[in-house]
Amino acid sequence: MIISNTNEIERRYKLTSQEFKSNYVNCGKPVVISGAIKNWESFDKWSLEYLQNLSPNLKIYAKKFSSKKGIELCSLTMEKYVELIKEYEESNQKTNLPPYCHDLPLFSLIPSLIEDVQPFPLDYLPKWYRYKWWRYCQFFIGASNSLTPLHFDCLLTNNIFFQLVGRKEFTILIPEDGKYCYRKGWRWFLVNPENPDFNKYPDYKNARPIKFIVNPGDILYMPPGTLHHVRSLDMSISFNIDWHTHKSSLKAMAAIKKGMPVQNLYYNFLLTMGLVFKVPPQIIFKFYKSYLNYVS
Repeated sequence: MIISNTNEIERRYKLTSQEFKSNYVNCGKPVVISGAIKNWESFDKWSLEYLQNLSPNLKIYAKKFSSKKGIELCSLTMEKYVELIKEYEESNQKTNLPPYCHDLPLFSLIPSLIEDVQPFPLDYLPKWYRYKWWRYCQFFIGASNSLTPLHFDCLLTNNIFFQLVGRKEFTILIPEDGKYCYRKGWRWFLVNPENPDFNKYPDYKNARPIKFIVNPGDILYMPPGTLHHVRSLDMSISFNIDWHTHKSSLKAMAAIKKGMPVQNLYYNFLLTMGLVFKVPPQIIFKFYKSYLNYVS
């Protein structure tokens, strides 16, 4: 379905929207795109200090991922979070890793940030998403070594990911290789691709992971169901949009037969009403926006 036998991801420079849709979205093929957002002001402006100065008292949440406790949420202000990251980065021991600010709808919380990411490549998205596109964006802000364990996106959406500050190392696998990764619940997996325990998880030897680095200014596209494990190599700021096409929304609805939680089905139903039955996004978003704070 996606990815050939090579262990490298394809990299392209300034893909047109037609090339992106025809050669990657329609084919279910991941790609890293460079050069498309090089003129954004965010590359000169965005930093921990910039976010701290913009909104020091903003209440945000961050996550701790644990194999024993699952996902733990921490609530703190932007100022306090920035201080935690700075302390960690300045420490020689690199102990006490701060929680990871993961899936934060920051454009909705600090709308002035939208001006820093223009011109936005709206033609990469279906037309239905283009009205107030920034409402669908989720931010990832964290220290070096911040980690998201192996998983796929919970609504089986397409994922377009924008790296702004720092580098991230991705390990991705095609959906078909999920059977080798020891699934836990709906979308998480027990295997650690950075250091797989083949005694405990022997089937992972059959998987075909692809490891690569996403640099500042890169856009990463991942098709629905792509397994991904993400490690921040530096202090990092990035955001993504999870989005459906007409086809992927219908396919995701059918995933209820494969164990998709009912709440996920609800959000996919909303998106299907928009993409397939043309219900305006202004109506759908009122019900969909709770997804942006949904932890699955």
